Amino acid sequence: MPHCTLEFSSNVMDCPDLRKLFSELHDVLASTGLFDREAIKSRAIRHDDYLIGDGDRHRAFVALDVSILSGRPDDAKARITDGALELLKQHFAESIAEQTCNITVKVSEIHRSSYRRFASATGA
Repeated sequence: MPHCTLEFSSNVMDCPDLRKLFSELHDVLASTGLFDREAIKSRAIRHDDYLIGDGDRHRAFVALDVSILSGRPDDAKARITDGALELLKQHFAESIAEQTCNITVKVSEIHRSSYRRFASATGA
């Protein structure tokens, strides 16, 4: 935990190194002192089918959802969103400069008492 899901429209102009972006995102999350870096999971979804506003092809989006267990302090959630937003602005700088690109970051809370997890042992 946390689970990070990055979604972006297929028309973003940048080709970010997602492994590097995720590594830096994990640094942001670990810096809060709330999460063990080894437990953070990130993934990306590129959307080919989308519509933004009136359908202008120069509109793009980047959206990051950071899902964490409920009960974390609001100031920690703000540090997560602030740090992640700055990071995404760096990695999608070309899209910001050349397009109308909306970048959003949100922290979603997972209901603690209904969350279940299974992890297998490291394979040999």
